[in-house]
Amino acid sequence: MKLVIQTQIRENYGAHDWDGEGECPQRWKFKGGTTYVVNNLSSNNINRYNEMGIPKLSKLVEESNEYFQEYVLQHSLEEDDAKVCDDWETPTELVWGGDRWLASKTVENNEYNWMRKDILKKREEWIPQEGNERAHYKLQYLLPEGWVNHEELEVA
Repeated sequence: MKLVIQTQIRENYGAHDWDGEGECPQRWKFKGGTTYVVNNLSSNNINRYNEMGIPKLSKLVEESNEYFQEYVLQHSLEEDDAKVCDDWETPTELVWGGDRWLASKTVENNEYNWMRKDILKKREEWIPQEGNERAHYKLQYLLPEGWVNHEELEVA
């Protein structure tokens, strides 16, 4: 089994011209969301999920301020082979690293993506923090000759 978390993102267009004084104008627009997946759940993980839900994970993937919101829309247990998002989307994988959650997202450069032709994949890794913050963020690209860090990628 796997845990699937779907979030919703909203942006407050009223905040763009706000000077920070008084009440912030409220003109929220829905902007998509993120799919998070926790694979290979044990029976103990499933029992804990059924008893407690996802309070810790919610704190890691949710964010809210005058300009932007991302919140959990739904979460569910799914079979390992269940399709969790559309073909053009790439889920973010969450893994328990023993003392903290780790996140990664690997995007294939295919007909749904925009990367230059010599890039085969893009991989992001980070340690999720409360409020949807990212610590120890790492971005790499897979080229025909192997993985390179973002800083090493030459501009074409």
